[in-house]
Amino acid sequence: MGFTKQMDINNMELDVACYATAVYHEVNTRSLEEKVGVINVIRNRLHTGRWGYSVCSVVYANNQFAVQDESHNPVDERAYLETKLLVIDTIVYNKHANPVANALYFHDDSIPPKKAWFGKRKKTHIGRMVFY
Repeated sequence: MGFTKQMDINNMELDVACYATAVYHEVNTRSLEEKVGVINVIRNRLHTGRWGYSVCSVVYANNQFAVQDESHNPVDERAYLETKLLVIDTIVYNKHANPVANALYFHDDSIPPKKAWFGKRKKTHIGRMVFY
């Protein structure tokens, strides 16, 4: 989802926070391209409407992202703020190309594929992340 100049600043801040929270908890220690890939999976899901019609509804959809996992370490504020800036650069300013095309799913390559993933066509493999 891109932002328009007329967009309410509060809605934009909420969207950026939801993107950043998901990216931070999914791929915080990973490469820039892996992070941009996850941002684009969220954007792709938003465009389908299957997970909701707002960034936050997509991010907080049942068991979709690690944001609801209570076993997280404390948040590194600097890393989280850097993630928010990356989201703004990617979504608002289009500074980073979409490396995952129309992928709607991803997982770390150390996780064996689940039966539910069979039939999904791999789009790309970036670092440790596989995108479908």
